Amino acid sequence: MIVPRNLRAVKWFFKSYTDFEHPVYGTFKVTHRCNLTCPFCDVWRQRMKDLPTKDIFKIIDRLAESTVTVLSLEGGEPTLRRDILDIIKYAHKRSFYLFMTTNGTLLHKMPVEEFAKYLDFMHISIDEGHNNLYMFDELPKYTKLMKITVQTVVTKNDISSLRWRVEKAHEAGARILIMSAVYLPGAENVSPDKKELHDLLVDLKQEYGSTIETSWAFIDALVKDYRCRSFSVTIDANGDIIYPCAVLAHRVGNLLQDDLETILTGEKAVKAREIMHNCTRACMLYLHAETSQFHDVRNLGKFVGEFIAGYMKRESH
Repeated sequence: MIVPRNLRAVKWFFKSYTDFEHPVYGTFKVTHRCNLTCPFCDVWRQRMKDLPTKDIFKIIDRLAESTVTVLSLEGGEPTLRRDILDIIKYAHKRSFYLFMTTNGTLLHKMPVEEFAKYLDFMHISIDEGHNNLYMFDELPKYTKLMKITVQTVVTKNDISSLRWRVEKAHEAGARILIMSAVYLPGAENVSPDKKELHDLLVDLKQEYGSTIETSWAFIDALVKDYRCRSFSVTIDANGDIIYPCAVLAHRVGNLLQDDLETILTGEKAVKAREIMHNCTRACMLYLHAETSQFHDVRNLGKFVGEFIAGYMKRESH
């Protein structure tokens, strides 16, 4: 039985506010292979064999039986998988709010028009770390076909170019998701100054509004104390659940062996949640620093409202 994504969202809401926080957002790293070597990324540094397509489908089935409602297919670089269109089609059939996160450098070889039939939108990572700023000039090719969000990582070395990146995304009819570089084990520490990033984001958000997908709650958290909640979950390329986040990086189970609810109620996951609740790093890993704001229903409502407004505005262009 396929549970419609809206019903799954309702299930997530009630389970999270009556039990422990369940994940609504899943990031599935379908491969560790990548054609780029970004300094702030640790995924391409970790060699891991790709799972066969049938196992990818099994993991997607397990996610569809959980509270995960929004699913990002990413890597590494997901378009390096020859079966990526099959994976997209299968995930679409299992009813998620579905998108793919790609560095975009291989899209000219990809069946993007086919992707557009099954993805709700696509994230294209563009920044100095990816060394693909030329992709801003390519964006109009893709914004004509589907909803596009530029996902851009800000480091201490390139914060001065952020306004330019926002302007380029806006001109192309794309939204832009602004993330702070986070120090991950094995990667370079190029995190920007939080106060400097906060002040710049306040100015840009006031000027560009819903073009900027990063929420006010996330922006405020850059200069305020906050504690992460596990409303997101990472699925590694071998099916491991990395929980509660990539910085703490506990592996608490594998979706090829157990369903997600069993894993998240297990002893390892319970302990991992306790560690997250007591964590004071405030590292601003976007996946969690953004979704953690959903613990406040007002923040959730504002995020959903801005999300809808941003894409309605894009469609009116």
